[in-house]
Amino acid sequence: MQLILDRPDAGPAADRILVDAARAGSHIAFETLVDRYRAPVVRLAYRLTHDADEAKDIAQDSFLRAYRRLGDFHPDRPFARWLFVIARNASLDAIRRRRRAATLVTNEGNVVLEPGPEEIALRNDEALRVHAALEALPPNYRDVLELYYLTGLRYREIAVELEIPIGTVKTYISRAKRRLREELDVPEALAA
Repeated sequence: MQLILDRPDAGPAADRILVDAARAGSHIAFETLVDRYRAPVVRLAYRLTHDADEAKDIAQDSFLRAYRRLGDFHPDRPFARWLFVIARNASLDAIRRRRRAATLVTNEGNVVLEPGPEEIALRNDEALRVHAALEALPPNYRDVLELYYLTGLRYREIAVELEIPIGTVKTYISRAKRRLREELDVPEALAA
């Protein structure tokens, strides 16, 4: 049984068993989850921060947050998605801290100010539009997009994680992209 749980492709059923064991106090079960998801969480953090060292720190912070919140996890949902949301939030927190700390940037003795209020407002408005468009997607479309783009999972890995056929993953991603383009009024030529 343990060999099945240790396999990286064991899937959501094995995750549920490991989470239950971790909730019951098994540190080994949680370590197995960490081993299974360390690389995807680091990839997600790196994609958001573009800093390898910071991505490793964020991954560690994400697993610590997940361990502390195991009681909040709903077993009827995929553990990976829950963990990736925690990692995404930890990454965004780190980015916010970095931006606050770098209000002034020096460049060869010259002081360069951060973007002005107008540019920040435009960026925030665009981010809100994208977030709202993502939230408007059906959960199955949103799930596959997050797993594909934010965590870097391949179609086959997403199919295993969500326990759906690979063809369904491809269809969901294609339809989700189309709906996002329509929602955001992005011409198809620019979206490619």
